[in-house]
Amino acid sequence: AALQIAQVQGRLDAGRDAQALGDQISRLEEELVRQQAEYDALRLSLDALQAANTTLQNRFSPELGRRAAEIFADMTGSTWSHILLDREFHLSAESGSDPIPADQLYLAVRLAICEMILPPEQNPPLILDDALLTFDDARLSTTLDYLTRLGAQRQILLFTCQGREAALLRGRPGVHITNLTQST
Repeated sequence: AALQIAQVQGRLDAGRDAQALGDQISRLEEELVRQQAEYDALRLSLDALQAANTTLQNRFSPELGRRAAEIFADMTGSTWSHILLDREFHLSAESGSDPIPADQLYLAVRLAICEMILPPEQNPPLILDDALLTFDDARLSTTLDYLTRLGAQRQILLFTCQGREAALLRGRPGVHITNLTQST
């Protein structure tokens, strides 16, 4: 009788294990369906974002490149035929034989972006923090000339840890120089 009881108990346990496994499979299948739906929604969202990004790049990049080339030419006193931005906004510029001053090029692009996206009716100020730090004296001078002209249209706050900018800007109309000292 004990053997029969053990056999019956074994069959009952096996039946419970099969039921538990069946329940676990059902839960996993439900989770798979839920996660597949979430994945599909994320894939759809990513596709929509990529399409919007492509549209934005196609509309924004040519105008940005054109305006950045104008600003860059004004800042450098040179003629730049093209500033090209690829899909990831990597820059390249075309000119005669002049070397490309990358830091000045990037500043021109940043200024063009500000011009394109900042609301002109509100005319928010531009804040530049050591943006001219790596410029040699000649490029610094031409860039400050450009920024002075731009300053007639909008406020520009230029922070720097150097004295070169102040020396070149001192005495210009509309330019206010304030020295801040660090307390020790």
